[in-house]
Amino acid sequence: MGRMHGMAVGLCVAGAAVTALGLGWFSDKLYTRVRPGELAYKPMDEMPPRVDMASIQRDWPASFSEAGEGSRVIAYHRDMRGMAPMPGTGGGGTAAAPPVDLGTLLASADAGVGKQKVQLCMSCHDFTQGGPNRIGPNLWGVVGRPVASHAGFAYSPAMQGHKGTWNYETLFAFLASPGREVPGTKMSFAGLRKPEDRAAVIKYLATLGTGAPPLPQPKVVAAR
Repeated sequence: MGRMHGMAVGLCVAGAAVTALGLGWFSDKLYTRVRPGELAYKPMDEMPPRVDMASIQRDWPASFSEAGEGSRVIAYHRDMRGMAPMPGTGGGGTAAAPPVDLGTLLASADAGVGKQKVQLCMSCHDFTQGGPNRIGPNLWGVVGRPVASHAGFAYSPAMQGHKGTWNYETLFAFLASPGREVPGTKMSFAGLRKPEDRAAVIKYLATLGTGAPPLPQPKVVAAR
């Protein structure tokens, strides 16, 4: 009788030990254990390069016409789940971009490249002489034309209040970010981030019609 009781106790102890080991193994599989001395995320020098979402948005939809942009956005969202906290920059901010010489940009710009770029705009604008207005006004002869002056188009109050002429400087600023340059405009295009792209588009627009003024001259760099 005593032997049977001892065997029962031993089996209970052994079963409890097996159960405890099994639960420990299962919990290790279910939960990730953070061990002292081990990083919970990758060091910054091992992280993939970050994607400038603001620049992609400014170029929308033109940015997605370039190879690899869509893949970069997908990779960005995937990697954000494991992104380590970004270190502070010390409050210095980013350095301002150097001033752009529009005369130099336009002198080297290719109107043919600009013609290709405006293909993205043709769902909203017509570029032919006497062509119709669409979501946006016809852009034949826009360079040198007063703002919000094309006949038959219903401009937004914001654009009607934006006085002046569409010259090279005003177009260059507007195409960088229409919404920032004319708050409240109906134009939903985010803009062209690259100055070279804006210069190419403007040079092409200047070939449409006869009212465009002469191109601005490049600035002469003073010899040191």
